[in-house]
Amino acid sequence: MKVTVIGGAGARVPLLTSGFLQFHGDLGISELSLWDIDGQKRRAAARICRAMAQRHGRPLQVALPDGLEEALEGASFVISSIRVGGTRGRVLDETIALEHGTLGQETVGAGGFGLALRTVPVMVSYAREVSRHAPAAWLLNFSNPVGIVSQALIAAGVGARAVGICDTPREQFESLAHALEVPLQDAFFDYVGLNHLGWVRRVLVDGRDRIAELLARPDAAAVYRMPFFESSFLQELGLFPTEYLYFYYSPQRALRETRSGGRTRGQLVQRLEEELAAEVAGHPDEPEKILQAYDTYLARRNASYMAIETGGEVSRNRIEEAREHLYRSSAGYDRIAIDVMRAIRANRPTVMPVDVANQGALADLEASDAVELPCVIDCNGPRPLSAGRLPEAVRELVGRVKEYERLTVRAALECSAARAEIALAANPILEGRPQARAILDGYR
Repeated sequence: MKVTVIGGAGARVPLLTSGFLQFHGDLGISELSLWDIDGQKRRAAARICRAMAQRHGRPLQVALPDGLEEALEGASFVISSIRVGGTRGRVLDETIALEHGTLGQETVGAGGFGLALRTVPVMVSYAREVSRHAPAAWLLNFSNPVGIVSQALIAAGVGARAVGICDTPREQFESLAHALEVPLQDAFFDYVGLNHLGWVRRVLVDGRDRIAELLARPDAAAVYRMPFFESSFLQELGLFPTEYLYFYYSPQRALRETRSGGRTRGQLVQRLEEELAAEVAGHPDEPEKILQAYDTYLARRNASYMAIETGGEVSRNRIEEAREHLYRSSAGYDRIAIDVMRAIRANRPTVMPVDVANQGALADLEASDAVELPCVIDCNGPRPLSAGRLPEAVRELVGRVKEYERLTVRAALECSAARAEIALAANPILEGRPQARAILDGYR
C-alpha cells in the first residue's frame, strides 16, 4: 500500500513513519511518498524516515517524487500536514498578536486566524488534486487549524473523503481513564464539540457513568498534565473540557504567562527544528546519530508542550520522562491516523472522535458544519454518532466559535480583506473591530 504525505518535510513525519512500521502487519505500507515544496527539508525528513525503517528492521520505500501528480498516483491514503508560511509564519502570527494585546496561539485566537487565511486556499487546492489524481484515496488532514480547514473543505465541496485528525480528545480520554484506573479501551467517552473546543459529558465504564465520581474529587483538576483549570471550576461546569479551552476560559492568564516567559511556543519550536536540522546535516550517513537527535527533539518538544502558556517549568526530569514515553502513546496524532487507516482498510468498525461534517448529529449546528464528534469508522469512512444538543453551559461559546469559523472560511475562500476583519473581530478571544483591524494590518 502507498501512503503519500503532503507536507513531507515536517519534523513529525518520522514519528508517523515509526507508527506505520510498528503496525506494519495491519497496514502493509510498502511505499511512503513525501511531497513538499522545501526540497532540502524533505530530503532531511526522508533520511530520518529511512533510519526509522532500519531501527524497526522492516523494508519501506521512502520516495521523493518530482511532482505532486507522481506523489499522489496510486495512493490509498493521503496525509496532509502542511504549515503555509513555515515556522517563521507561526512566530509572526504569535508576536504580532502579542504586540496588540492578545494571544497568537496557532489554532485559537488571532494566530489560528492568520494561519487559516494562509492555509485554507492551499488545502482546498490540494484536496482537488487528490480528487483528480487519487480519487479512491482518503485524505487525512492534520494541517492546523484542523477545524477551520475541515469547514473549508466541506464548504468548497471537496470534503467527502476528507477526515480531520486531532489527538487532543484521546489525550483527554487517556487522562480520565488513568484517573479511574481502567484501561482506555474499557471506557466510552461521550465527547462533543469542535476541534480544540470539546468537552467530555460522560465516562461510561461497565454501562455506568463515572464522571460525577471524578468531578467530586477535591483534586479533580489533577487529571490534566498542566494547571489549566481549578477543580472548583470543573465541578461547577459539570464537564471535563479539553486543554485548549484554557485559552477561552483564561485568556488573560495565558497572555500574561506567555509574555513573562520571554518567548512564544513558535520561537521555541523554531529553535528545536534548527538544532535538529543541524544534527541531521552533520551526520548524513550515521542512522543511529540521526535517530538520537530526532528522539531528543521529540522529547524536548513534548516536554515543553503548553509550558510557556501556563507558566510551567520544563525540567530535565520532565524531558527524560518524555523520552521514556516516545513511540508508546496510544493518543499521539500518529496513532490516531493509524487507527483511522486500520478501521477503513480492514473494514473494522471503530468508534473515535474525528472532524467531519455534522450531518445532523449535533442538533445545535448546521448539517454542513465541521464538528468533532465520536464517529463510527469503517470502509465507508466516518459517520458521526448522534450527539443531541450541547450542554447549556457551553452552547453559546460553541455557537460563537462556529460563526467565527464560517466567517473565516468565507474570507479565505473569497480572499476578502473586508470579510477577514469581520471574521477576526468575531473571535471570542478578541476585543472587537479596532483590535482585529490592527492585527490584520500587521499580518498583511
